[in-house]
Amino acid sequence: MVYFIGIKGVGMTALAQVMQARGIEVMGSDVTEPFMTDKVLTKSNIKVLTPFDASNIPKNIDYAVVSGAYYLDGKTPTNPEVIEVLNRNIPLLTYSQTLGNMSREFNYTLAVAGSHGKTTTSALLTYTLQELVQNPFGVIGAFVTQFGGNARIGDNNSQYLVVEADEYQNHFLDIDMGGLIILNVDYDHPDFFTTPEIYYQAFVKAIDKLPLDKPLVVNGDDDNITRYILPNIQDKTRNMFKFGLNLANNITLDGDNSVILEGNKYNQLNLAIAGKHNRLNALACLGLLYTLGFDINASIQAMSGFRGTQRRLEYKGSTSTGVIIIDDYAHHPTEIMAGIQALREQYPEKIIHCVFQPHTFSRTEILLQEFGQALSQADYTYLLPIYASAREAEGPITSNDIMNYIDNNNTKIYKDSNDLKQDLSLIQGDDNLIITMGAGDVWKITKDMI
Repeated sequence: MVYFIGIKGVGMTALAQVMQARGIEVMGSDVTEPFMTDKVLTKSNIKVLTPFDASNIPKNIDYAVVSGAYYLDGKTPTNPEVIEVLNRNIPLLTYSQTLGNMSREFNYTLAVAGSHGKTTTSALLTYTLQELVQNPFGVIGAFVTQFGGNARIGDNNSQYLVVEADEYQNHFLDIDMGGLIILNVDYDHPDFFTTPEIYYQAFVKAIDKLPLDKPLVVNGDDDNITRYILPNIQDKTRNMFKFGLNLANNITLDGDNSVILEGNKYNQLNLAIAGKHNRLNALACLGLLYTLGFDINASIQAMSGFRGTQRRLEYKGSTSTGVIIIDDYAHHPTEIMAGIQALREQYPEKIIHCVFQPHTFSRTEILLQEFGQALSQADYTYLLPIYASAREAEGPITSNDIMNYIDNNNTKIYKDSNDLKQDLSLIQGDDNLIITMGAGDVWKITKDMI
């Protein structure tokens, strides 16, 4: 038996489902607070104990898997179950270590890395392989309606495992990759990567770990990849393929969205998800599938039915007066810019009201000016307090500091969501669109607006 400490986390839930499907008995524990994964765990018949308590740990388990929210290497644990496991000398693995062990069980573990877009792209790649009748497993960082949860379950004959390869704390170095996509590289996680150079080096290490014969698919339009990543890899002769939106790349698009692959024209890319960033995500998937031998036109057709994931430009509904409500996980300036650009493309006539909840003090502080520039792209901006994390309880700045860099007069700041909800209720008419953005709990506001 494998016991999951913090099993309600999105990645932990997905991992537990995949392990159970592959014949391993799993159970776990977490806080009593409701999570969106509760329904998934119940549906999967995975037992969950709440709250955390040392007495929850069964007598006979092979090892425990712990969420990064409750155990960090080098820090004294405070979770009672982690302490109990260590006291009993039960092997304790992190999420990424467990995912790494699983990656070695498949013929093709396909990893999606990058600062932005990992969740959507890994879900899109998994969906496309499904439609190409490959029956893959997928470990996804969000709920995917078309999978019925945050994992896609294959069977014992499945050759493919698709995973998000998270750079935070170098977690992706635990994964044995049979193919690697790097979507973009944009400095993030300053609480761990103290300089951009250290952050870039993590991606260099990930590439260097990839076997030379395995496909590496990178964004050829990304300045940081071309300037700081590729020049520093150990072996320049590896099996590399580039995607982008200009003809200098191995795979690109022409003016009518037809796919151009190594000089040859194929079918039009016809996605159900909007935005330039999603077209790039799709090209990354097509590039990897092409290197693996899949027919390019069949792959284009296969991905056309993908409808996105939860909290990625997710349409939540509309108010009684016709105001459209969208929710998005964006918590980095580049993601905010991409999201608003996609909304301008999809809803060109709408007035965009952006509700933003910053996530972590260190990220907000180091990217303060960039946040202001990104949020200036909305017609109206509403700022909530910074959402603290398990690794950062407080910091030297507040959301007020972002105000100094927002280039419009239509910005308000709120001490909590109560006054904000009152102001949002005054927005009426179908010429308006409200988007909530952030990696914290800002999504809860959408429930009250519809």
